[in-house]
Amino acid sequence: AYVAADAAVDGLRGVPTACPSGAFGGADDWSVASSGAVAFSCRPPLAPDEAWTTNRHVHLKAKFDEAEAACLTADNQGFDFAPAFSPDGKTLAWLSMRGANYEADAVGIRAHDLATGETTDLLVAEKDFAYSPQSLRWSGDGSKLYFEADVRARRRLCALDVASREIRVLGADDAGSTTLKGYGASGLVVARDSLSQPAELALLDASSGAETRLTFFNDQKLAAVDLGAVEEVLYKTPRPGRESEGGAEIQAWLLKPSGFDETKRYPLAVIVHGGPQGSTGDDWHYRWNLQSYASAGFVVLAPNFRGSTGFGHAYCRDISGDWAIGPDDSVAGVEHVLATRPWIDADRVVGLGASYGGFSMNYLNGHAPKNMFKALVNHDGVFDMRSSYWSTEELFFMEKEFGGPPCEAAATTPDSPYNTMSPALKVAEWRTPTLVIQGDKDYRLVTSEALATFTALQRQGVESELLFLPDENHHCLNPQNSLVWHDTVLSWIRRWAA
Repeated sequence: AYVAADAAVDGLRGVPTACPSGAFGGADDWSVASSGAVAFSCRPPLAPDEAWTTNRHVHLKAKFDEAEAACLTADNQGFDFAPAFSPDGKTLAWLSMRGANYEADAVGIRAHDLATGETTDLLVAEKDFAYSPQSLRWSGDGSKLYFEADVRARRRLCALDVASREIRVLGADDAGSTTLKGYGASGLVVARDSLSQPAELALLDASSGAETRLTFFNDQKLAAVDLGAVEEVLYKTPRPGRESEGGAEIQAWLLKPSGFDETKRYPLAVIVHGGPQGSTGDDWHYRWNLQSYASAGFVVLAPNFRGSTGFGHAYCRDISGDWAIGPDDSVAGVEHVLATRPWIDADRVVGLGASYGGFSMNYLNGHAPKNMFKALVNHDGVFDMRSSYWSTEELFFMEKEFGGPPCEAAATTPDSPYNTMSPALKVAEWRTPTLVIQGDKDYRLVTSEALATFTALQRQGVESELLFLPDENHHCLNPQNSLVWHDTVLSWIRRWAA
């Protein structure tokens, strides 16, 4: 047990803001040095533009109870976050984005010398590394900074040498995903998971990359479960993008159904991830677990379309202003696996997605090749780009993705995303049976988007169901609700892929 030595002190006294900051704030929003200095990442004090900018600043106090805090990032209108003091307390490092409204901007690493007051770049975003750091942690001797980054659909642990600025990606390329948890006497303690394995702890030698597994919590349970074999698929599409005029090579995951028999034919479940700047990774996801569908008898295809993270910054940027590229790349993936895997039944293809993936389902309902999909599942997706802009809590996101608010002149041009890519524009062509799912506490894509989707389907006589979760937000997090969610989703896609 811990006993407080003195009365509590408000570390933000005199600074009119909050820490942790926003819906995604947490313990990595602040750091306390061995000297007693404290740093925290938060919104600019009393700023009224919270909904249309990602701007956050890093503030520094020499002592926790000081009234004043120095802003170290006043020259940057982007997202400065994850402050971390070196073990000796002399240097403060943090992660930094430059864009004022781009939540998926390339991320760099900056460092502030507390003695000299000088701030330098340890890693210049995009220039020094093709991927974005997502976390920050010093080595015990202060010579390195460890961080995780998406690298080709795997969460990789990386090490930055502070003196030489050399960056190393640690561990084997095909070893799944890695999360740094702490330090052992002879290596780094990491959690390792994959599409076939829940997280287990291991000891990773940072020099050699050798790994020793430490825990075996899930082995007995996994031995009693028939999982699908995982394959990495690459396919090409000639469809031009904003930063890929000649088309692109797309990476995807393909899972065979459990108990696979190549003499049989199987239905295909196509999982389109959210974001859109995210990825379906080689990890054990507790909501969208691809093995859930493989174990239900489906082949599973999960494309990391252009816009996904982990394939270079240009690849990620390709989707901004061109949201149709994700569904189009996904259709190209379906066509590829149907042409190369004779054991997939082209008459039993279903599509599923949440958030941007939900947008993709609505978009595909009006744009996919005729009869490609027998059913769709849309969780918390976009119906109309204009209405979703006016009702979201993240105006900055849609302003960046769609070229500004729908009230500006740019939104009136024929080529504006508001006028070319909104699913509602093609609603008269919707014919595919759709399960619509909505959490009523979702303030990103609000309930009216789901009700509009469901109404459009019902009014046109398209087979459809609505699963309404009054106590869920943008994600289904309650364990009991998750059981209902999975039972409803699997029942729906089995019905149409029978």
